[in-house]
Amino acid sequence: MKITKRNFLKNSAVTALTFGSSSALTPVRAAPTEAPHVWDEEFDMVIIGAGGGGLMAAHYAQELGLKAVVLEKLQFVGGSSALCGGSISVANTLPQQEKGIEDSDELFVAEMLKVGKNKNDPALVEAHVKSIRKVFDFIYGTLGAKPDTIRAVSGMSVPRAHLYYPPSKLIQKIYNYVKDRQKVPFYFQCPAKRLIWQNGRISGVLAQKNGKPFYVKANKGVLIATGGFQYNKSLMAKYNPLMAKVTPAGGKGSTGDGLLMAQAYGADVLDTNYIKATFGYQRTSHPNSLHAYYMGSIIVNHSGERFVDESISYKLLSDAALGQPDDFTFQLFDEKVRREMSAQAKRFAEILDVDELKAGKDTPYCFCGQTIEEVAKKAGVDPERLKATVTQYNSDVEKGLDSQFGRSSLTSGYGKMKKIDTPPFFLYPSVPRCIATYCGVKIDPYARVIDVFGAPIPGLYACGEVTGGVHGAAYMTGTAFGKAFSFGRLAALNISKNNL
Repeated sequence: MKITKRNFLKNSAVTALTFGSSSALTPVRAAPTEAPHVWDEEFDMVIIGAGGGGLMAAHYAQELGLKAVVLEKLQFVGGSSALCGGSISVANTLPQQEKGIEDSDELFVAEMLKVGKNKNDPALVEAHVKSIRKVFDFIYGTLGAKPDTIRAVSGMSVPRAHLYYPPSKLIQKIYNYVKDRQKVPFYFQCPAKRLIWQNGRISGVLAQKNGKPFYVKANKGVLIATGGFQYNKSLMAKYNPLMAKVTPAGGKGSTGDGLLMAQAYGADVLDTNYIKATFGYQRTSHPNSLHAYYMGSIIVNHSGERFVDESISYKLLSDAALGQPDDFTFQLFDEKVRREMSAQAKRFAEILDVDELKAGKDTPYCFCGQTIEEVAKKAGVDPERLKATVTQYNSDVEKGLDSQFGRSSLTSGYGKMKKIDTPPFFLYPSVPRCIATYCGVKIDPYARVIDVFGAPIPGLYACGEVTGGVHGAAYMTGTAFGKAFSFGRLAALNISKNNL
């Protein structure tokens, strides 16, 4: 099935209802699941989940001579990777060099740790930064997938977010390569239910196939690549009650299956207290998001006042927005920002280049006006206060420093602030949404799952959104999509070495 956003959302909703509850095939208690007398199938590596991490693990498993299989509970590949923003942050790439962008692994690591407030594991960050460039070389070189643009967005001082939009197109390209060229088998509508313990290690998976128990042996390792748990209300309430008021987004299969399966064997968990939403989604039910603040906009509430430094991570922007009395706030930008964003990439052109906005007319998701007062009245924002806010901000731009919140750049030290002075003006109602949980089982730089006593659980690996430790307290754009790829690769690499 070809991946499209419409098909993905439609089918994932149906499948989530089908497989969202526990199966009567397995015990409901958290206890070791015994091996069967006879396994249904046998592989070197069993990969649970066909998102970005699972796909990349399958590719490298085949490259390394491992016999692998991918179990996917939905009807298609992609997971949240197919619905993410599409950015992969990588340092010192050929596309960067061609644009004269100077970057390095050392700067990338330092900025990830800074954004994460040094709550992330430096060893994981370093492993990710090195591994993701290897993955990017495969995507860019072997697959021939060129990024639409390279941007400096949340958390980075130089452009390193390589944008692939829509990300589903890249996912489809990887899947086709792995399935057709490398002949890795994929079992769809085959949800994993339990991990199996035998001879002192994780030795396989109990899944459900065609409504029946399906036992798959893993001679060398099992990789959990099942995504986050933003659609599991009980887990969200357990780990971060604040997020209960935030609408979830991303792949509907993100219900915490892998996290729970790993915890049954004592897996430690990291960063659950740092679950954060992403700021910039439309107030409507549309899945589009806009980060105009990294191009020069400001963020205001209904009183027409700014309440945050717009250059910080959009995870922290969400915290600030959730602290406002309003259900939603606004991104305020002018025509020059709209034109610049529309010209940068297809993603922004789809959002901002519609005929109505080009003509300065209102849309269901954005208000337009020839003056600040006009657009404010349309949006229900205090016009006089908004005008005063813009006047003060423009004055600060001339001085090079925001007198209210200390903003001095577009994002994380990159780019100069811009005056908001070119009509028409736009107020884009924006809300936070929880697109991923950015936390989960503890892993080491080899992608091995670590238990509560600090030891690797033999035979068990994890990558992507089911893991913690990479991001810490906040998040740099392009590192969630990226960490799925990078640790999927590392898992396959270390399983091939029998690194239990």
